[in-house]
Amino acid sequence: MRDKLFSSLVGLALTGAMVYAAEPTIDYSLELKLTYTGVLYQSTDGVNWTKVEGATSPYYVPVEDAKKMLFCSKDEEDQPPTPGDDFTTSLPGGVDLGMNWISPGTFMMGSPEDELGRGDNETRHQVTLTQGYWLGKYEVTQAQYEAVMGTNPSNWKGADLPVEKVSWDDAMTFCAKLTEQERAAGRLPEGYEYTLPTESQWEYACRAGTTTSLNSGKNVTGTECPEMDEVGWYSGNSDIKTYPVGQKLPNAWGLYDMHGNVDEWCSDWSGDYPDSAVTDPTGPDTGKYRVHRGGSWVYHAYFCRSAKRDSSTPNTVYNFIGFRVALAPVLSKDMTIPLSNVDLEMVWIEPGTFMMGSPEDELGRESDEKLHQVALSCGYWMGKYKITQAQYRAIMMTNPSYFIGADLPVECVSWNDAMEFCAKLTARERAAGRLPAGYEYTLPTEAQWEYACRAGTTTALNSGKNLSDKDQCPEMDEVGWYDGNAAYKTHPVGQKQPNAWGLYDMHGNVWECCLDWYGDYPTSAVTDPTGPVTGSERVVRGGCSYDYASGCRSANRFTYSLGFNIRTLGFRVALAPVK
Repeated sequence: MRDKLFSSLVGLALTGAMVYAAEPTIDYSLELKLTYTGVLYQSTDGVNWTKVEGATSPYYVPVEDAKKMLFCSKDEEDQPPTPGDDFTTSLPGGVDLGMNWISPGTFMMGSPEDELGRGDNETRHQVTLTQGYWLGKYEVTQAQYEAVMGTNPSNWKGADLPVEKVSWDDAMTFCAKLTEQERAAGRLPEGYEYTLPTESQWEYACRAGTTTSLNSGKNVTGTECPEMDEVGWYSGNSDIKTYPVGQKLPNAWGLYDMHGNVDEWCSDWSGDYPDSAVTDPTGPDTGKYRVHRGGSWVYHAYFCRSAKRDSSTPNTVYNFIGFRVALAPVLSKDMTIPLSNVDLEMVWIEPGTFMMGSPEDELGRESDEKLHQVALSCGYWMGKYKITQAQYRAIMMTNPSYFIGADLPVECVSWNDAMEFCAKLTARERAAGRLPAGYEYTLPTEAQWEYACRAGTTTALNSGKNLSDKDQCPEMDEVGWYDGNAAYKTHPVGQKQPNAWGLYDMHGNVWECCLDWYGDYPTSAVTDPTGPVTGSERVVRGGCSYDYASGCRSANRFTYSLGFNIRTLGFRVALAPVK
């Protein structure tokens, strides 16, 4: 018994010894210690950098992660602002400029019919702003203006007084210089620039969610009223002069002096409001007067309401007009319209003047291409590509084409079919609130088509080159599908070289219907021509896959009757001012 007990004890002892003698395991990790000042940024490629949120110095990074990352730090004041955050930037001379973030949203612009002091041009309509932006916390002061422009044109002098006696042109020059300065300092957010707010951005920010005539949530009760006295300097309390910014009540979004003190320039040309819902409106494309908003020290309370509109010529200078800056997304007027499972891309075409037709020595020239000057006074949008079969089916629920393919241009459509497509697309986009006021989808006029095709060129092709042969030539091969390379069929849009304005297939593939009746060109300069009033055939332009090179020139003209459809005939839409 004693021996068994001893043996057991010895066994336990040995077991314990073996346990304690087992190979130890070590759990460890290696970290990189980063000591820095300012704000820490990280990148995987050395090009795109992101802020390391919540990082403080020293900052520890696992070695395995550090092998894949690059790190740098920058002073906080040199960083671009983050959308969603208010910020203050320092101008030359140590002058601060405060900017408040304005989140995107939808509001009712204009005024109800029973609002006291309402004007006829304040038609109430829904506006959706899809992108956020920053707006100056205060009207631009004389100190800020002088810091950027080096001058001070104001009637009443004072560093904290709003600058006045500045034209719209002066205000835009200030914005351009400020943009340049902030970009050089590395403080300009990508895709943003300093500019004047659009009229809709101004009113949206002024209202700050209110629907009353003042952004305090109150209505004006007369030409002089205590409600106005709370929020701004106007004729009833100004003693006929301006006052330092920021002395009255701010609105709910922290913006001061949106009512009174000085009127504020907006970016828009003055024009009638739309009568239906719109998205991101920017006002008319041309005009005589620029909008200014908010009222001033010289105005009665009625004229300082959130909805009140006023306008002057861009070179006007008054001692009651100043401005407030916006830091807003760079406006590209190009648009992408969502259809059913397919997009329609539209390219903005600025108004301008060009020589339409062809010079007498152009290879392949026809007698109906008389060279003459054309001025287009209004900008318009042009389809980036010819209408594809997928786009046509999305609107018309059918596909008449001979050559089948979603990305192939639709063909076997008549002029009437193309116009029906445009009418249906217009109705659809109007219902969706995406139709710019005063515009509709249509076929381009012959002048609009050639102006867009040429994109500033005067040569036979929009590449800036002329034909080396009327029939087969490499110059045509660069820009379009024609008899020399198409193999007698259509090809997917966008495969050849675009023109300088980003439009594809203006030469070849399929002919494109234009709005005009066919007729002789005028013998003198014209503005916004639309062709003859009546006729028997409509103009088509651009050539097709069955044409020789000469038939695909920028100036070449051809015709078809209204109901005629053939596998070489398609179209491209324009979004143009309603005629």
